[in-house]
Amino acid sequence: MRKQVILIGLIMLLGLSACSMPKLVKIDPTATPKPSLPTEVPTENPTPTAEPAATLIPEPTAEPTSPAESSGIPEDLAGHVTRGMLLLDETFDRRGSWTISSGSEFGSEIVDGTYQIYMDKPQWMVWAESGKISTDDVIVDLDVKLADGASENNQGLMCRYTDDQNFYAMTIGNDGWVEILKVFNGEQIQLFGEFFTSEIDPVSNHLQGFCIGERLVFYANGALLADVNDSDLQFGDVGVIIGSFDDPKVTIRFDNLVVSEALEKVNLLGDALASVQEDLGINLETDWKQEFSDSFEDPSAGTWDLISGGPVLSEYRNDRFAFEITRSDITAFSVTNALWLQNVILDAEAYRMDDSSENDMGFICRYQDSDNFYSLSFGNDNYVTIYKTINGEWISLFNEFVDYDLSDAHNRITAACIDTSLALYTNGHLLARAFDSELQEGDVGFLVGTYDDTSFSVEFDDFIVFTPK
Repeated sequence: MRKQVILIGLIMLLGLSACSMPKLVKIDPTATPKPSLPTEVPTENPTPTAEPAATLIPEPTAEPTSPAESSGIPEDLAGHVTRGMLLLDETFDRRGSWTISSGSEFGSEIVDGTYQIYMDKPQWMVWAESGKISTDDVIVDLDVKLADGASENNQGLMCRYTDDQNFYAMTIGNDGWVEILKVFNGEQIQLFGEFFTSEIDPVSNHLQGFCIGERLVFYANGALLADVNDSDLQFGDVGVIIGSFDDPKVTIRFDNLVVSEALEKVNLLGDALASVQEDLGINLETDWKQEFSDSFEDPSAGTWDLISGGPVLSEYRNDRFAFEITRSDITAFSVTNALWLQNVILDAEAYRMDDSSENDMGFICRYQDSDNFYSLSFGNDNYVTIYKTINGEWISLFNEFVDYDLSDAHNRITAACIDTSLALYTNGHLLARAFDSELQEGDVGFLVGTYDDTSFSVEFDDFIVFTPK
């Protein structure tokens, strides 16, 4: 038998419209096909039993990977997308904006630090959106657990939810059924539907959904399940969703809902460095070598300064090197503690992880100690600086707003400290150049800071140091 589901209409709304509320929606078994799992033909007539045995929830075969453990991007997507700003981190330890309700057919509650949705009605769906997000490209991490009911169910996440007539849903069933569903102007369209026999645990699973441009990519427990394209829905909220088929009883617990901005990982390195080489009149391939690099995937391999306590934190995070500042007018830096160089070209990706604009991020070169170094940096408000710090005194070599848009959350930054020239670039565009001869050599690293804004979060990745051959 083939099963199909279609959204008929919104039957019931609970609570105020400003809240996240579960919604009970009828499923029509004639629209999107779900084939039955194949079964073996018995070799002999089975012995009848007097009463059917109760169905027990099986023990999970493995604990689901938590978002903290799987915060990295799956390998097959790592070259295309990366995490941006954290939009939502929901552990469901308290109610928050999630509606609590009870009824004979469906309801929701906080249970043991999870958001539990239950239903007792065949061929229906229930969902709740966060009410906190309205954006386009997102990465959604979510833990799901079958607490009670049939293994033939739907459970998962939603993205680009604008109303009950328009959203995407990525779901699994504990029987192995995987589906990506589009609801567009009230019509339900299956974009993907297939059984997976080994990737889905019968009880607990960790899900990742990527809504990136026209791509919808779905993973369970680190395994790629589906990768489809659709362009009808452009932005919206995220949420959680469950569904039933013939068996009416389904109870699902959701936990560790983490939503991050998804940034396309454009390979700016080639184009950016080509422009830098042209501006500097050099050839990196023939005349320079890669002296040092760090992708920050292995904290034990680095010797960077780690800061904790007080208003500044620096640490390895998301396979990057991260800084958090929680006070205004603070400057912090970290160096490799492994290099002592003269002429260098520094290159890295910088990701602003919050909505601040009056901030500062960039490089240090010829660092001799905390009182003697050069710094080259910019803010998302287009303010660019080059400083010389001598015996603890900060001396401005360049200090002004530039006529170039630096507001993007993701920038490829390059600095060139060559002889007496100090130059800073973003995405291959020259921002500032200054000249000074006082410091001749030293270590290299990152510098970040705040002005009037009281907080700033930034992460650096793919750091490369070039030196002359």
